[in-house]
Amino acid sequence: MTFHKAWLATGLVLAMGAAPACAADWGGIKDIGGGVPVPVPAPAPVPTFDADSDWYVGLAIGADILQDAKINSYDTDTLGNVTAGIGVKNSSDIGAVPIFGLSFGRYITPSLRAEIAIDYHPDSTIADNDNTSFSTSQRIAAGATYVDTVTGFTVPTFDTSTYNIDRTDVVKLSRTTGLINLLYDINTGSRFKPYVGGGFGFTWRQIKRTYAETATCTQTTNSSAGQPGGYNDPAGFCIGSTALPNSYTTSGSSAKDQIDFAAAVQAGIGYEINDWITWDNGWQMVWEGGALTSTVPTVSGESTVTYSDALLQQFRSGIRVKFN
Repeated sequence: MTFHKAWLATGLVLAMGAAPACAADWGGIKDIGGGVPVPVPAPAPVPTFDADSDWYVGLAIGADILQDAKINSYDTDTLGNVTAGIGVKNSSDIGAVPIFGLSFGRYITPSLRAEIAIDYHPDSTIADNDNTSFSTSQRIAAGATYVDTVTGFTVPTFDTSTYNIDRTDVVKLSRTTGLINLLYDINTGSRFKPYVGGGFGFTWRQIKRTYAETATCTQTTNSSAGQPGGYNDPAGFCIGSTALPNSYTTSGSSAKDQIDFAAAVQAGIGYEINDWITWDNGWQMVWEGGALTSTVPTVSGESTVTYSDALLQQFRSGIRVKFN
């Protein structure tokens, strides 16, 4: 009897221990009916900036619509005397000069971008002269000494020959500018995005000159003319020396390259055609440092043309294309 009671007690204890496990397996009373799951909303997407997809290349065409520069011309004779030179253009009269531009850049932020921009400007004429017998010019050289019949002193002299000149002379300027620009696009909430910016870099300019001159002597005079014992050359006399030839001819061409500092400011508006292509219309003002000089020979000495302190007003239109 005692043995049967022990087995009954042991069975009761095991049953009570298994009951919680069974309840857990069946989900408890509240889970028997199969509860309806409540969906958890997905987190809202966080905007990200993918810099790897925001490199871009740009192509543009435009023009220098206005130039403000100092253009000077002067002749220097063999004694160092300076007179006005060939005709130069007023910088505002040079006219529009085409621009062909290439840029490569990257968006630092969705609104801020940095770029390298290269612009090529072909030749424009800044000075020219194409005249026949347009003027006379003088060439001076040491002359023979003479003895003053009053004082008895030996006096040095110089001869001056006057020439009729036929001359053509054309001076042209071309440039390539390279700028590092930082630009800010203004978000308007539309496809139109105005922008402002600025940059600095270099301007590589070339001044080219083509010239031809023929000079014919019409008269030589000596500085002692009219003095006691001096030389009084007759009308139409030309000395015909090595220093003062009766005729003189020169022609040729020259080119000079020079790199100087440049700085610019920009403003414009872009229109996003799609996510990858932007139509860009802008204005740029470029300042160039340094002075370019071209000097060539003439019958009287040298002819010099200088170009300096240039400020260029430019308009351009093109596209920017993003790529990965």
